[in-house]
This record gives sequence, structure tokens and C-alpha cells, in this order.
Amino acid sequence: MSAGPETGATALKCTEHGTPTRLTCAECGTPICPECLVKTPVGLKCPTHAEAVAAPKVKVRRSNLATVVIGVLAVVGAVAALLSVLGGGESVDTAGQGGPAVPLPGRIETPQVGLMAADGSGKRLVTNRPRAFDGSPTWSPDGSRIAFESVVDGRRSIWVVQADGDGIRRLTEGAGADSAPAWSPDGMRIAFMSDRDGNPDIYVMNADGSSPRRLTDAPGEDGFPAWAPDGSRVAFVSDRSGELRVWTVAPDGSGPAMLVDVPAVPDRVAFFPDGRRVVMTSDRDGNPELYVVSLDGAAPVRLTDNLASDGEPSISPDGSRVVFASDRDGTPAVFVMGTDGTGVRKLTTGPRGFAPAWSPDGAHIAYVTDPG
Repeated sequence: MSAGPETGATALKCTEHGTPTRLTCAECGTPICPECLVKTPVGLKCPTHAEAVAAPKVKVRRSNLATVVIGVLAVVGAVAALLSVLGGGESVDTAGQGGPAVPLPGRIETPQVGLMAADGSGKRLVTNRPRAFDGSPTWSPDGSRIAFESVVDGRRSIWVVQADGDGIRRLTEGAGADSAPAWSPDGMRIAFMSDRDGNPDIYVMNADGSSPRRLTDAPGEDGFPAWAPDGSRVAFVSDRSGELRVWTVAPDGSGPAMLVDVPAVPDRVAFFPDGRRVVMTSDRDGNPELYVVSLDGAAPVRLTDNLASDGEPSISPDGSRVVFASDRDGTPAVFVMGTDGTGVRKLTTGPRGFAPAWSPDGAHIAYVTDPG
């Protein structure tokens, strides 16, 4: 469940969408993902072979939002690499420019890091690079900088930018794919996921990009790190037990342990400020939804309940609200609600919005959006 490689050692890629999957058509063996497969009385079928089944076709649940974003990320990365080879246009390694994007002739528009007030007003771009796909923003504890992942020249790496859009620079270099950064509570380190050593694992580096080191090294895939509020543990999603669950590890790589025995999907986990509960995405009831899970073993509390894909939660600093992404209206958008699941309100309309992250002071939300 990495941001690019397949989920699990036996995973395939959907022929139609290119997303990771373990499913194949019972008729022809074609790899199919939950977005396109059809459930029939004689097994899962691709749309072509499902037409031959007389019984009514029933679509199974859609793939979770994180997987959808991962698929888009891979496609845009390939486009960026091609454009780099062809040459021309604007450089992607120059300083970022804040403010609304102004389309240029021949410009390729790709998702960027945006910023808005907590009530959804005052939207603007933080990054504005037409041939880079920017995603997964995370705030520094003092609110002055935002780390994010970006595909530039076909490579996925970790970058950082000031909250006003200035001073953009790359933190990681290499042949592997580095993604899903998470800033430590003390501001000194950034955890991230990477396959630089051949397998998706959790790494940590200094906030300036120096001294990267591997935290996890076990069979299976580890990804989507999140720091506990006191900085004592790093949570992550892993299939090392044979099923996707949330695990934790100490910042020095010691003491890996399962955090909660609740089915997970490839998505980040958000800690409440007191560190006693988390909001996570789970498909335990058949569809990716948000749940509050207490670390004392109490039963999970479901926050969302619809046929859409809800995920990518971030909790406000006061612990009263959760911002998340959902495609419940047909297009990925950012929503906010109380941490009891009440008062759901949509914050973005028009261009797609996903991967929201609350600022440390609670006044702003960074997110990923299409320019326009």
C-alpha cells in the first residue's frame, strides 16, 4: 500500500485504471479493481464478461480515496517525465509562487498544494508548478512551513515550502519513491514512506532532509506515517500481519507493535490531541469510512456512512473537528465535521480537493487542488 508500488507481494495492476489490485476476472483472468469489477452470481467479472451473465449486475464498493489519488499521481508523474524529455515550458525546480494560478499558453495544469481558511474562504495556491504533481501536505509545528510530496521529472520526492509559497526546495533525492511526509511534533524530524531499499517502509530524516534512516524493515509494506502528539511513537499502516492494520514504532525503530486491531485501508491516521484516540479509515463494514478508535480497546465509532469513499482525516488542534476528503458528490472534495460525525459541511467546490491538513493554530487548512 505504497504511493505507487502494488499493495502486497502478489498485487497486480487493474487493466482499466492502472490501480493496485489483487482481483481478477473469473472468466478471463484480467486484473480488475473495485472501481470497475462487477459482482455476479458466478464470481467477479470484468465489465465485458459480466454482460454475458443474465442475472442483474451489482457494483461492489469503490476503491478507497487514497488508492484513487495514488493512481492519478502515477499517471501525472509519467506525463511530467514525458514533458521533461520533450523540453520547453516553465522550469519546475524554481521557487514557488503563492496566489492564484494564471494559466499560461500551452501550460499543463496539475494538482498543487492549496491553502484556505478553516471555514473554506480565502482559497489560494501555495505551490504553482505546472509540470509537478504536488500532494500530501503536512505542517511544521510552528505553522511556518509545509512539507509535501511531489512528482517532478518522473521522480516522487519530499519537498518543503514556506506557507506563503516562497522558498520551495527538495528534501530527498534518489531512485526510490518518497511520499506521505509527516512532521514530528518537535519540528526536528520528518517521517515518510519510501521504497528506496526495494520495499515500502517508513523512514525518518532531519527536517532539513539530512540523515535519512529506515525505521521499519519487515515483510510486507509499511506506509502513511503519523506521529503521536508526544512524539514517542510513529503510527503507520502495514500488512505485515497478513491484513492491513495500524502499527506503531518508536522514532529509533524499536518496539514495533500493532496499535489497533481494526481493518485499515492505505490511508493516514490522525491522532486526537490527547493521544488516546485516533480517526482512521476502515472498510470493516464494507466501504471505506471514517471511524474514531480508542486505543484502550473500546469498539470503534463510525463517523461517516455513505456509498462514497471517505478518508484522509486531519483533526483540528482543539480536537473538536475533523477535516477529510470524500467523493460523495461525484468529485473529490474537502469536508469538515465534528469529531462525533455531526455537522458535515463541504469546504471546496469546483476543482478537486483532497489530502487536507489542519494548521497548528487551527486557522487554516492546506490541501491538494487543481489550479483554476
